[in-house]
Amino acid sequence: MKYEVLQRSHYKYSLPVSKSINHCLFKPLSNNNQKLLEYDLTIFPEANSYSHMDYWGNEVTTFYIWEPHNELLVETKSILHVQYEKRNILLDEQILHKMKLESFRQQFAEFLKPTDYTTLSEEMLQSVTSALGEEVNPYIFLQKLNEYIFTHFSYVPGATHVKTIASEAFEKKSGVCQDFSHVMLAICRYAGIPARYVSGYIYGGEDAAMRGDSQTHAWVEVYIPEYGWIGFDPTNNMMAMSQHIRVATGRDYGDITPLKGVYMGNGTQELAVSISVSRLKDNDKICC
Repeated sequence: MKYEVLQRSHYKYSLPVSKSINHCLFKPLSNNNQKLLEYDLTIFPEANSYSHMDYWGNEVTTFYIWEPHNELLVETKSILHVQYEKRNILLDEQILHKMKLESFRQQFAEFLKPTDYTTLSEEMLQSVTSALGEEVNPYIFLQKLNEYIFTHFSYVPGATHVKTIASEAFEKKSGVCQDFSHVMLAICRYAGIPARYVSGYIYGGEDAAMRGDSQTHAWVEVYIPEYGWIGFDPTNNMMAMSQHIRVATGRDYGDITPLKGVYMGNGTQELAVSISVSRLKDNDKICC
């Protein structure tokens, strides 16, 4: 599938800001399932900027505005081709053995340790694993976990905020895709399955709505030997497929915050974000 993604992030300041330094992660990743065909970034007021790859392999743009300003507008346009191949995941004894090796755990240590966002109490972890039942096959365990979170947690925009941690969302049994993903990450890591946070977008179709299709989306990728990183979307109880558009990956939301920075000023700020994901035909022309 070919998509056009438009994102607009608009800060308004109650008092003029004398200068600001910001960085953003809006440029989608390219990999075996996804090819970025076009990317445009527009910043107002005009800013000096440079880009670099961060530790997790994401492209980060840092920009500086030295003149006084009352607003900050960041707009992006991305054209992508996304195609996931359906795979039959068959885990034999050899793969299961690899996942238990100390060398495997060392290789993926950063995605096996809990973080501030992805910490659940032992009681919370035990309650879920007990409900799912004993399961030796990690792939079947992940399918059950994906469905469990979708079934037992309510999708309620506004019930949480960007700083809500997994344990808080678990107690409320509600939240948004960020919270669902943090809870799933905590349980995967507890079960010894390397797992990372994915941010991006989801295409829900012209007439059908999916949870998270009107804003940035988040899901989970787990690593299984011989198969690599495999995506699970607990918010929609599905695997990541061709409607999932990846932008960045990290241990949790803190590693891939889309836009953040500091400014010199005494006023307050308001942020408005708008996102549009449209499907393009393969023969649609890509223009300016």
